[in-house]
Amino acid sequence: MFMIKILKKIVRGIRRIFKKIRIKLYLRTCKEKGNNISLYFPLTIEARFNVSIGNNSAISTYCHIWGAGGVKIGNDVLIAAHCCITSQTHDTSCEILRGRMIFKKVVIEDNVWLGYNVIVLPGVTIGTGSVIGAGSVVTRDIPPYSIAVGNPARVIKKRKIMI
Repeated sequence: MFMIKILKKIVRGIRRIFKKIRIKLYLRTCKEKGNNISLYFPLTIEARFNVSIGNNSAISTYCHIWGAGGVKIGNDVLIAAHCCITSQTHDTSCEILRGRMIFKKVVIEDNVWLGYNVIVLPGVTIGTGSVIGAGSVVTRDIPPYSIAVGNPARVIKKRKIMI
């Protein structure tokens, strides 16, 4: 019994080490990367050379980040499962939709929480300390310390921070 407990601890430790190595390898081509980043696979980050992720941030499973236009994720950001952050879109004024792309930078400032299945569209800035409710589609900037929900996401109240 004692030997089984020791073996389980060893296996858990090896898994932790391999997870850290996998994250380091996955982020090696990112523009900037902070310390203590948590990634939960599977997830996809396209054009990593234009994506920055800050310290202590976590991106959950099945997230998709389109980074060609530039994506900056701040420190202490939590991104729940099934979120999509895109910094590029098709130009609808073109006759052929595949003809031209529009690229606009997305900025997610520090201490932001994106709930499950949030979509963030190109050119959006989400202010420090904001919370975006599950299933929301962020089409315009969200001010700092706001709670926003809906499609399109609208600010419903300001966060009260207890110190």
